[in-house]
This record gives sequence, C-alpha cells and structure tokens, in this order.
Amino acid sequence: MPSFPGRTPFFRSENHFVYVLEMAFLSGFSINDTAGNDNFPLGARSAGVATASVTYTDIWSSANNQAGLAGLEKTTGSFYYENRWNVKGLAIHAGSVAMPVKSTVIGINYRHFGYTQYSETKIGLAVAKQLWEKIALGVQMDYFHTYYAYDYGRFNVLSAEIGLLCEPVDRLMVGIHLFNVVNSKQKANPDERIPTVMRFGLAYNIRDVATVSVETEKDLRMKAIFKAGLEFVPVKHFSLRCGVSDGWMYQYAFGVGYEWKRFSFDLAFNHHKLLGYSPHFSLVACL
Repeated sequence: MPSFPGRTPFFRSENHFVYVLEMAFLSGFSINDTAGNDNFPLGARSAGVATASVTYTDIWSSANNQAGLAGLEKTTGSFYYENRWNVKGLAIHAGSVAMPVKSTVIGINYRHFGYTQYSETKIGLAVAKQLWEKIALGVQMDYFHTYYAYDYGRFNVLSAEIGLLCEPVDRLMVGIHLFNVVNSKQKANPDERIPTVMRFGLAYNIRDVATVSVETEKDLRMKAIFKAGLEFVPVKHFSLRCGVSDGWMYQYAFGVGYEWKRFSFDLAFNHHKLLGYSPHFSLVACL
C-alpha cells in the first residue's frame, strides 16, 4: 500500500458552553439536526487539511477510513486532543493502537467528547487487509456510550463502519468510507439515529513532495460538504498543511508536522468565522 496518503439546569454550570451552542445555531447548525455520536475525523494531520483525509494511510485511519490501516507495517500507538473553539466542554480526547498480524492489521480506538453534564464515548475495533496490490478494505465495529446528567440516564448502542482504498493509477489514491452502515438508532429517542455519513475522496501525490486531496462528505440528514487540502514536505521529516471546507464547523485550516525517529508530532488550527480557532494536537509512536 502506498505510504501517502433540554432542560435549563442541564447547561447551567457552563454559560460559555451555551453561548457556543447558540453561536453554532446562528452559523447554520441546528441542534435538532443531530442525534449525537457524530462521525468526527481524528488526528491533527487530518485537521490540518480541513479533514480531507479519507485517502490517508496512517494510524488515524481507524477513525477516518479503516482501510488505511492496511498500510501500517509496525505496531503504532497515538493520542489526540482537540479543544474545539477553546471551550473545555467541547474537547475531544482520543487514542488508537494498531498492530499488523501476518497480512492483516488489527486496531482499537477510543474517543471521548463532552463534559460532566453530557458526554459521548466511542470504542472501535477495526480490521484492515490488503486485498490486492493496490486495493485495501477495512471494517470496524463501534460501541457508543452516551451519558446524560440528572434523570436522563445512560445509553449504549452498537454500529459499524466500512472503508475502501485503491490506487487506480500511479500516485492517485481513491478513498471511500461509510459511517454507521447499519443505521443504528439512539436508545434515548428511537426517532433519532446515529448519523449515517458517506465520504468520497481523491488524493494525488506530486513527486513525494506534495499531496493534494479533495473530498466530499454527505450526512444523509444534511447537504453535502466539500473539502480540499494540501500537504507539502519542503524538507525531510517536516510537513506544512492547509485546507478549506464549506461545512458549518470549519472554514479553513492549517497545520504542521514533524517526524523524529519513531515519533511524529502534529499541530493544527481550524477557524470558524463566528466561533474562532480550534487547536488540535496529536502524537504518534511506532513501536
């Protein structure tokens, strides 16, 4: 595989949290449009290209497109933190570990979002395999746990993801990913479902110096989103990234990455015209 790739008391303790949600609503996002447990692309590398990363082959493929895990040759672990709009209650913590076993790569990943009054946790078990020389397939079983404060309780649900990567011509990657393929419902409200999200993207590598990626993302409940990103490697082990998106959450992004021995460090910032900047940081280690 090529290496490139409610109730008022519910929010009373965090007034700034309410303000952010209100601003998000004004910017075109309706809270009623989502049932929670959304598909969050993870990793600061992905964030640096405005999440146009469905074609990437790295450890964060465990969340972005499981087929990309098939490109890993060593056991790899990672940690990710996102401080969305610099609001503690909207932070995301995530971790992932993947290990090659003969011709298959097995991975497990964890993601936590929220604060003391409301939180979402996702645990995924992924399996990826190189089917042919230039085609890889990945599948993942997901366990979602949602916590509500007061008398709302806790709810659990299972779902699944599937992804495909191929290289139809030299240096051109095609990625397809489907999140929540079984259209799982939220236990809290049977009329609400975990979002079903489809992603399709292309990436072209230019002389191992730059990779240009374009992607469209379609949540079945909303209009399609277009994203584009550029990863540029001016010198060995150092990367510069930028990206744009017409989605509600981020308008543009930029980031950097540095590889040192068996470690890689990535830092990115996304910007929303009303809510401001969101910093992202991730650390990857090859064992």
